Order: sequence, then C-alpha cells, then structure tokens
Amino acid sequence: MEKIYFITNRNPNKKSKPTGFGRYFNPDGMACLRFGSAQKKAGKTIISTATEKLQVNAEGTAEDPQRSRYGSQKVFAELQESMREQQRDTLIFVHGYNNSFRDSLRSGFQLAKQFPNMNIVVFSWPSDGSMLPWLAYSSDRDDAAASGPALARGLLKFTDYLCDVSKDTGCDQRIHLLAHSMGVYVLRHSLQYYRSQTARLTRVLEQIILIAADEDSDAFEFEYKLKSLPQLAEKVSVYFNRQDRVMALSDLSKGNPERLGQAGLQLPFNVPAKVCQIDCSRVVGGLAEHNYHLKNQWVTADLQAVLAGEDAGEISNRFYQQDLHSFVLKKS
Repeated sequence: MEKIYFITNRNPNKKSKPTGFGRYFNPDGMACLRFGSAQKKAGKTIISTATEKLQVNAEGTAEDPQRSRYGSQKVFAELQESMREQQRDTLIFVHGYNNSFRDSLRSGFQLAKQFPNMNIVVFSWPSDGSMLPWLAYSSDRDDAAASGPALARGLLKFTDYLCDVSKDTGCDQRIHLLAHSMGVYVLRHSLQYYRSQTARLTRVLEQIILIAADEDSDAFEFEYKLKSLPQLAEKVSVYFNRQDRVMALSDLSKGNPERLGQAGLQLPFNVPAKVCQIDCSRVVGGLAEHNYHLKNQWVTADLQAVLAGEDAGEISNRFYQQDLHSFVLKKS
C-alpha cells in the first residue's frame, strides 16, 4: 500500500479529522500547519490528518510551548522510524502553480514511484489557479510568497525533531528538498523568513533541487532572492529547459524577467561550487516540457543519481558544457 506524507497551510474541509483541504489558507493563520499522510488503497486515496496542530498567534509566531500542541510529532516520529529502520532518505516536495491539494498528492505518489526507496513529504500550499489565468497567476504568486514562512516552519520543525533524538534512535539518513515551478518562489520566501529568524544560516538539507523554476535567472545574485540558498544544503541542482513554453509565457506575458527554469543561471560562473545547473533541453519535449520531473525517464534517472550523492561529473547520460558552466542531459 503506497503511502506519502503531507504538510499544508490550506484550509481543512472540516475542523476535526479533515479528509481534505481547500484552495484558501488555514483560517487560523497563513502559517498554521496541518500534518498527515495519504495512502492508496483499492484505487482510492485515504487521507489521515493529525488531530493536533501547531497553535500560532496573530503575528504568525509560535505561542508559548507549554500551551502549544504539536500534531507534527506523530508524523515526524513515523518518518524518523522509517529513515532509521528502513534506511530511507526523505524528500520534501514543493509543488508549483495551479495545483489543488489532490493534485499535489498525485504528484507526491508519482515521485514515490520514481524514488521507491525514499519517504515523500508534500508541502501543499494554496495554489489552485482558476478559469481566469491572468488573475490566477498573480493570486498564486502572492499566495506563494505568503506561504514561505509556513514552509520554513515545517522544515525547521522536522530537522529540529531529527536533531533532538538520542543517539540510540538517530539515523544517518538525509533530508532533501525538490521545488518545482512557482514552488521555487515559495522557497525564496521561506529562505527570507529563515534569514530573518537567525543570525547565521546552518545546513539543514543534503540536496536542494530546483526544477523548471518560475524564478528570475539572476536569483542567485541577490540576498533578497536565492543567494543564501546554498548555505542550507550540501548541493544545489538547477534543472532548466530552453523549450519550456510555460516559462516563456511567464517571461513574456506576465512581465517577469528571464526565467531561471528556461534560461538557467544568468551568471553561471558567479555561484558557489556546490551549485550545479543541468540543461534538459535535449531530452525534454511535448507535454512534459514543464513537468519533466514527473514524466521524463532521462530526467528521473539523473535525479536518482543526484539524490544518491553521485559526483556531478560522473553521472552518466550528461556531459559538461564548459562555456556555459552547465551539464547537458542526453538520451542514451
């Protein structure tokens, strides 16, 4: 029976034991998180939501710990046990624009098939789009920015929990994060929230992977964007596709600067050595041109190698393009 986990700041469909989440923020606050799991059984998706939740005040900061109840504990304990007993890494997935809660779970289950030896945790933020795409894009972008602190809180709670376990219950497994499309914009604002809360950033992740990033191509050049992101991980991989028409539309019709997910890094030689960019243009096409993290066999194979910790220059089916300081995927 397939099982994935979720963290969400969406509105629950009912106060007690919700079985789904809607298109708006949690009414208790944008940073109010609910935790749970989803399983596939007899063709149906069964959602189990933790009965407790993190209580936050009007400013979005935690209440007194003695009066707070943490619904995350059961989910984190289960993940930690899986990481320890089954030696499974955990991959946190942040979806992009125009995804319902059910859509985000479907992507999570697809990732679970692609990476069967990993726990999948979906961070589902309010991103449902509408029949009015021009307005929906702007609305989702605002919601993405507002969801940044929620992602930061969920990620820090998870890593704090794992760091707090005793040596007898600890494990040597790793936590990774994959952000797709506008999910990278959520990650930008998560990073900025994290920076506002601490004087020094510490590494909390092994791999951070950006896929088809709906983010500016100069994002790694400015502190208010993603310049500090490499400090949070051992490695950062940026996947882009020059034929990505969704990114082209974001660039031309939405008035955005050139997109990271289509053009790659604006100054590829002006980033830390741990940042690696991968050009997928030769292997991606058709309906998968924007969602190639879910639908392309060569990208999946490359992601598997990256998550396994293989050296960037030794991964098969890619070659190094020196003048652009990027790796290029090729079909075998």
